[in-house]
Amino acid sequence: MLRLVRRGDRHDPRDLTISCRFEGAFEPAFTDDRSEGLLPGETIKSLVHSVTRARGAGELEELGLALAAEVFERQRRMTRVRFELTEQPWQRLEAGGKAQAQAFLATSAEQRLAVITSNGSRVSVVAGIGDLTIMRTAGFAPPRGRPGQADDSGVSDRLQPLLVGALTIRWTYTSGDITFGVYRQAIRNAVLDTIAWNRSQALQHMLYTIADVVLGTCAEIADVTLRFCERPYRPADLFAAGTENPDELFVVVDEPVGVVEVTVERGA
Repeated sequence: MLRLVRRGDRHDPRDLTISCRFEGAFEPAFTDDRSEGLLPGETIKSLVHSVTRARGAGELEELGLALAAEVFERQRRMTRVRFELTEQPWQRLEAGGKAQAQAFLATSAEQRLAVITSNGSRVSVVAGIGDLTIMRTAGFAPPRGRPGQADDSGVSDRLQPLLVGALTIRWTYTSGDITFGVYRQAIRNAVLDTIAWNRSQALQHMLYTIADVVLGTCAEIADVTLRFCERPYRPADLFAAGTENPDELFVVVDEPVGVVEVTVERGA
């Protein structure tokens, strides 16, 4: 759904995808063919739409918390609910060097994520950033073995000259009473700064370092999970053309994709 936040002439689009899962005393519907107590699809849709209309202008996590609270308010048979929310950001269009108030461009594949799980008395809040596509052209991932090179081309450090992939990061808050937007931006900045400045011999170490920085930066986070899906590029083979290719021309290759995932808990 698309929630438009209108503040005078300035509009802010919220491009949202919401899925929900309910657990409760629904056995009679399965074993005895009795439909009482079931939550019809139209009712679920109306509930999500009405809460999003009322609370969709805020942070993604706040919307998820409001949806969970509304379910328990209306449906006493529920024992556990889970809402998964994804937001696809839109970039404000610039024309004549000025950001436009009512015109937008689709951004990259990067998404904002939130997962709210509640049993009516206790709540778990997981937030994240999905499909953050990054590229490092030197100083990242396993060595490729180029001994003796001493120039400024980015390969003298014996590290892979190109790594491209999609990074997804999720973190669990220790409380539902958090300034979510501030934390999300701080974590995103910590991730990007670590990728930009850190040089590692292994992708695994890079991901662990990011998690360590995030936990060190934000005390209200209990654990961090990072998942990196590599987009494989390899140097183009120009031997037949009689041309050297010192890691300057790369092509995408059709081969199994490498995925590395790490979870780091506070105090682990």
